This record gives sequence, structure tokens and C-alpha cells, in this order.
Amino acid sequence: MSKLTELLDILDGIGLEGFKSNDADRLRLVETTKKLLSRVQTKEERLFDITFSQPIVFSALQTLTDLRLWPQWEANRGGPKSVQELSELCTPKCEANLLRRLLRLLASVHIITETSQDHYELTHLPLGDMWQWIQCRTHHWGPGCNNLPSFLAKNGYREPHDTQYTNYMDWCPGKLDFFGKCVADPAYQDSFSGFMTGWARYKVPWPEFYDTKSLVDGADLSNGGALCVDIGGHHGIDLTRLLDKHPDIPAGSLIVQDLPEVLIGAKDMNEKIKAMPHDMFKPQPVKGSRAYYFHAVFHDWPDSVATEILKNVAAVMKKGYSKVLIVDIVLPPTGASDIQSTMDG
Repeated sequence: MSKLTELLDILDGIGLEGFKSNDADRLRLVETTKKLLSRVQTKEERLFDITFSQPIVFSALQTLTDLRLWPQWEANRGGPKSVQELSELCTPKCEANLLRRLLRLLASVHIITETSQDHYELTHLPLGDMWQWIQCRTHHWGPGCNNLPSFLAKNGYREPHDTQYTNYMDWCPGKLDFFGKCVADPAYQDSFSGFMTGWARYKVPWPEFYDTKSLVDGADLSNGGALCVDIGGHHGIDLTRLLDKHPDIPAGSLIVQDLPEVLIGAKDMNEKIKAMPHDMFKPQPVKGSRAYYFHAVFHDWPDSVATEILKNVAAVMKKGYSKVLIVDIVLPPTGASDIQSTMDG
């Protein structure tokens, strides 16, 4: 028992700040901790967490998001505040005792920290626009996941390949697909953009694992040619990361393409990057680019549709010069992580 106490003290002293230069070890610890939790929890505890606790915790997160508490709290530096003080930050106002119950719930799962009776402070979890992730689940993932079992049953438990009959269309009013709903309702696009922006920041920048120097050195930009066209590139974060490594890339040679409803939110993009409204299912207007880049695009589509997207690019590539660069999750035959396997959903 004394050894267990010592071990628990060691574990309790470990934090994110201890892994700033060694993310591989941090991920190993995360995975080991998940395995440990699965072994020491009873089946009742684990199923209670999955089926009862998690939905209630999410409801509390969404409620406090609706009350606009998170940005107000962060604007006040996230330090310890009383329930009454936090109640006054809510817009609209929230009854103090109701807020107390919600905060107590979130503290119990370590999303916020209880510093003393009726006093709470933020942990490292809340980060600005990442609270859009909460709204994104309410808009997209939640209804989709709830509907998936019935959709698969109606589909005869076959892998869905029909882009005109998807799980999203099955539950969405008006039978809109995911991107159609984002176009129809800007709030749905905003929450998805918030999620994608935060998720992109988490990922390893692609110039760290791909030789972008050879891409830049081999490019002929003398007549205003394009260096890289980021197709479905959202707010241009990948082209920004390319510029971070190669700041001398000339303006206009980096092009981010997406639907106009998406690009309208690209307000903080580097001025060297050109935003070009484009539907990837239509002919590619930029001919002879050094690279055509797809990040997290093809996992959204069956092979037949992905082939059509690539045909539009192949038609404008310059032989022996242009490249297609694809960045996406590849599922290993064994030992897939939870991030890999859930993105496969």
C-alpha cells in the first residue's frame, strides 16, 4: 500500500508542462493511462461513465457555452472566482444555485478546478475558439451518432457508399448532406470551422514530415505560377505553416480553395495567400501548379468520388513537374488509436 501511495503521488505530479519537448512520451503515457483505467474500473463504473456521465457532462458544457461564460471567464484570466462572480459573467444571467450545480459537475470530471467551497478556476482545457467544439457536437456529431444505429439498420448493415443517402442526410431536416447544411446555416459552418481550426493546430505541421524545401526549390514561379493549391483548405492553416518555414515564397503563389461560405470566415489569413472560391467537383481552374494539396479530404468520400476529385486535378497537372500531396489518417492493420478509429467513423 505504501508503494501504491508513492506511485499515486508521482502520477498526481505529472502535467502537460513536463512534455513540452517530448510529445511521443506524453502520448505513450496517455495511452497507458487509458489502458490502466480500463483494467481497474468495474464494468458498472465504465458503462456508467459512457452511458450516463458523459452525456450529462456534455450537456453542462453546452449550457455554459450558451451562457457565454467561457470567453468571459478567460477574459478575466480564468482565475479563481466564486459562483456568484461567475453568475454575473453569464449572458444571459443564470441563477446562482443552478450554476453551482453545473460547475460542481464539471469540477468532478476535472474540466475545471474546485479551489475552495463555491470557488472555481479554469484548467488548461478552455482555449478560446476551441469551445466551438462543444457547439460542433451539438450541431453535427451528436445527432449523427444518435442516428447511426438506425441508419445502418435501414441500410442493411452494409458499408454506406451512396453519397445521396448518408447517415447525415437521414437525420437532417431537409435531407441535406453535411456540407449542404453548413452552406444553409452559417452557425453550423462556424462551429465546424472552429473545430477544424483547433484540430489543425493540434496536428504536426506538414513541413515537419515532408521535404517542402525540394518542393519550393523545384518550383518555377517566374511567370506568376502557383506553388501550392490547397484544395478544401478551409482557412489556409497548412499554407500558413508552409510560409512559416519558407517566408520568402512570393505572394499569390499559394492558393487556398474552398466553398465561398467557408472562405468568408478566413479573416486572419496571411496576405500572401490567395483565397479562391472553388468546388472540387468541378474542373480545376489553376493549371500547372507545382503541388495540389489535399488535407483530410478523401476520408469524407467513397473511392468512386475521390477518383472524380483526382481526375479534375490530373487534367491540369504538368507532367514531370506537378505533384499531388495527400495528408490523411492511415489506419494500421492492428493497434489503431482511438483518434484513428473514431475518425474512420
